Amino acid sequence: MAVRRRRCKRCGRNRAERFFTSERGTVCTDCQRRARQTASRNSRLQETYGITEAEYQRLFEAQGGRCAICGGERRTKLDVDHCHATGKVRGLLCRRCNRRLLPASQDRIEVLEAAIKYLLSPPAVEVIGERIVPNHDTV
Repeated sequence: MAVRRRRCKRCGRNRAERFFTSERGTVCTDCQRRARQTASRNSRLQETYGITEAEYQRLFEAQGGRCAICGGERRTKLDVDHCHATGKVRGLLCRRCNRRLLPASQDRIEVLEAAIKYLLSPPAVEVIGERIVPNHDTV
């Protein structure tokens, strides 16, 4: 028996009946899911950060699709970073910077400046000289 097919009005693909939720459905389940995800993302951006998807896209393009801190490109969406004290939206960050780096520093500039100083001039080099960790493969 041949599989019955019909065309989705949204994506235009000729899909098997099983991709439609009812006999009268005109939009396939994949398109319905995408629409729900987009609507959900739009409402979450608006409710959580007070920005629209269009404003997110403007930020994304202004940052060249890169994290504002590490500059890494991401295939997935970047996180919207905001100041927890003031609520001000600051920019878009990758998950590592937004969920590890900034929380570890508690958003305190002096902690980040101290980290820079530490990386540029590690105290161990001054005290015991340069040492390489045993079994460390240098790149």
